[in-house]
Amino acid sequence: MPNELPPPVVGARFFFALWLPPAIASQLHSFSGGVVGRCGGRLMREDALHITLAFLGEVAENRLPELHEIAAAVELPKAQVQLDRVGFWNHNHVLWAGSKEPAPVLEKLAADLQKTLVEAGFLGEVKPFVPHVTLLRKLLHPGTLPEIQAHEWTAEEFVLARSWPSDRGSAYEVVARWPLK
Repeated sequence: MPNELPPPVVGARFFFALWLPPAIASQLHSFSGGVVGRCGGRLMREDALHITLAFLGEVAENRLPELHEIAAAVELPKAQVQLDRVGFWNHNHVLWAGSKEPAPVLEKLAADLQKTLVEAGFLGEVKPFVPHVTLLRKLLHPGTLPEIQAHEWTAEEFVLARSWPSDRGSAYEVVARWPLK
């Protein structure tokens, strides 16, 4: 089934990402729920957990076919992803899960995709890639960060997703998928 263009949504922003497998998303969501119970914050929805490869922001509807062409041309191998640490960014009050040593192929996927998006005028620059999954937002301080069980999987695809403001924070939707070779 070919990827179809999504219907427009006012205020939608687009990004490329790796979506977490449901079992890992469920485990991380449960882990995050324990932190919320102790420290507060806004828990991310389980079905929205992802690793952003390239954030685009708003994209004109007439440029969406170009994004599909760019993504279809990506020829990188499947990537091992490991989430084995948690961190807290004080500047934006985010608790996240990341990797102590990201797989080089994962970094190459993000860099190559961003480079192509810069050349096509979707991005202004290639940004350093910090693979992470946002678990909680608006967390003032988590105290001592809990240990996390290592979660590992093989990313076999990447997606184009969109987000838009909702009454519960941002809403997310995967609008297209492409395989990693």
